[in-house]
Amino acid sequence: MSNDKVVIIGGGISGLTAAWELTRGGREVVLLERRNVLGGLARSTQLNDKPIEVYYHFICGGDRHLVELVDELGLANDLHWRPGRTSYFVGDRLYPFSTPGDILRFSPTGLLSRLRFGLHALRCRRMANWQQIEHLTAKDWLIASVGSEAYEVIWQPLLEIKFGRYYDRVSALWIWHRLHRLSQSRRSVLRPDQLGYLTGGSQTLLAALAAEITAAGGVIRTGVAATGLACAGDKVVGVESSAGYYEADAIVSAVPLPELLALLPGDSSYARGLAATDFAHVACIRLALRRSLTGSFWVNVNSPQVPFNGFVEYSNLNPWRQYGGAEVLYVPFYLNAGEERWQWSDDRLIEVSLAGLSVVQPEFDGSWVAEATVSRDAYAQAICPPGFSAQVPALRAPVEGLFVLDSTQLYPADRNLSGMIGLARSVACMIAER
Repeated sequence: MSNDKVVIIGGGISGLTAAWELTRGGREVVLLERRNVLGGLARSTQLNDKPIEVYYHFICGGDRHLVELVDELGLANDLHWRPGRTSYFVGDRLYPFSTPGDILRFSPTGLLSRLRFGLHALRCRRMANWQQIEHLTAKDWLIASVGSEAYEVIWQPLLEIKFGRYYDRVSALWIWHRLHRLSQSRRSVLRPDQLGYLTGGSQTLLAALAAEITAAGGVIRTGVAATGLACAGDKVVGVESSAGYYEADAIVSAVPLPELLALLPGDSSYARGLAATDFAHVACIRLALRRSLTGSFWVNVNSPQVPFNGFVEYSNLNPWRQYGGAEVLYVPFYLNAGEERWQWSDDRLIEVSLAGLSVVQPEFDGSWVAEATVSRDAYAQAICPPGFSAQVPALRAPVEGLFVLDSTQLYPADRNLSGMIGLARSVACMIAER
């Protein structure tokens, strides 16, 4: 049997990139996506007859793999860069938080805390030996680096918005890489980050990949869920799906680890290793507003009156004209499956989000809202505790012919589109060399 038939499970950015690389290399590729739309966490829907991302995405200056792919697909003219301004709402006031000058004027903390915060950010920008802090939690590392005051006012809300009840278990490397990655978007330490976006959002990239795959002979099946992997001995030979059986010489899993775990036959040490990683789910409110709430792209929140720790006013980066005149704002909630809020109805999530936004901007009321929707995804954010490098799954699974793409493999980086593109290209090379 030749190594020509490849089945890819998952039509997110990594699955599509792997499919593109393999089809243009002459492989016979079938991609299965359980949803009726491609993209995974980068998928889009419609707003005023324009594509709008279900979740917010932005491009950093160091996102090399994504920028290279955009160029290769002939989309360079669709990539734009603008200042991505940050603000911090603390107590009852919104503070600019984009430049060193903003931080020095950030009165909710004392001057010494502000100086320690700024120096710490500079150290992270230059630090390359991340292994030296891998044994620490973000909480312990930050308190030691910037002090308790700056941690409680600035960093703790940011950790809570991303990790919910897991916030004090997260590795210090999550904070380090966040600062390190964003620093590559700053042309000068005195100016705000320059962040990127695509005309039409991520859908522009996803559609171009899908078109290239199909043109090269690849098959994309949406609305088809993989239901199991077929093995002969210690080798994969095919995929069972809701649309029938697909024979395969190689299989690429581009779905979250818990979904891969459900496809593996029987019990094994490999399966138990995959099960050891915890994940948070995401429920994200997307609002189409008639007016802009703030002048910032990213707003962190630390207020007992607001039931969330931040929001993203996306149209302050990607202009409102792309969405028929609507100002687009996202309020994300990262939640454990057992949390009460994960069980809340869409209406209740929207209600508490609107109430919180009215605290940040007292003039805000329901008349500003043209549309409100809620999107949910399980296993959206891996929880990476100290020492997580020991449990990161390999790209090549211990089952012959099975390859794995998952955001945990970006560690110590957090999940990002560019990193997943790079991983997908690595897997395509491994399959081509078999």
